Amino acid sequence: MAGKLKGLIAVVSVGMFIYLVSSGNTSVAEDGEIDIQGQFAGATISVEASLVAVEQDVLEEIVGGSGMPALTSIPPEKIMRCVREDEGGQVISIVKLAAGNGSAAEMNTEKNEGRETHVSFQVIPKIIGMNRIAVSFDFKQIVSESAFVSEGQAEEQNEIVTEFEVSSKLVLRPGQPRIVAATRKDNAVFLIMDVDI
Repeated sequence: MAGKLKGLIAVVSVGMFIYLVSSGNTSVAEDGEIDIQGQFAGATISVEASLVAVEQDVLEEIVGGSGMPALTSIPPEKIMRCVREDEGGQVISIVKLAAGNGSAAEMNTEKNEGRETHVSFQVIPKIIGMNRIAVSFDFKQIVSESAFVSEGQAEEQNEIVTEFEVSSKLVLRPGQPRIVAATRKDNAVFLIMDVDI
């Protein structure tokens, strides 16, 4: 009986040791997250979104004729170089928001310069580690412009509406812009996002 009791105590002791070690690891991880959140509790995070169009022939030069890779895998600095050097790249719109750590922010803008442009941008950024920010976002741009179409003797005015919309959640690093969405029709259009604390 004493031997069975000793065996039972040994099994219980090993079980308690395993439980304490595993729960200790969990609390260390939770403590690390609490420390990060405590350290950046009052932080303000700025999130910038740039919608950029690149002409098809310029895009082919960027990728070097090695077939067309996924548009989101192209380095964003190559896209922005086209814009800076005015070589087939154009910024369609730029929006920037500042939000508290874990708080939501949103903005809506409208421009009418020969065409009507409406941009809606919502973000919830949260610092999840040193140099890592989780960002939930919704970005939508609608461009309406009038175009005259000739049909026989008469000219008709048509409205052309172009939409670019994306919602996602991803992890970004401050100072490291990233292509978060892209599409290709007549030109390639890229949504490039960057964050800063």
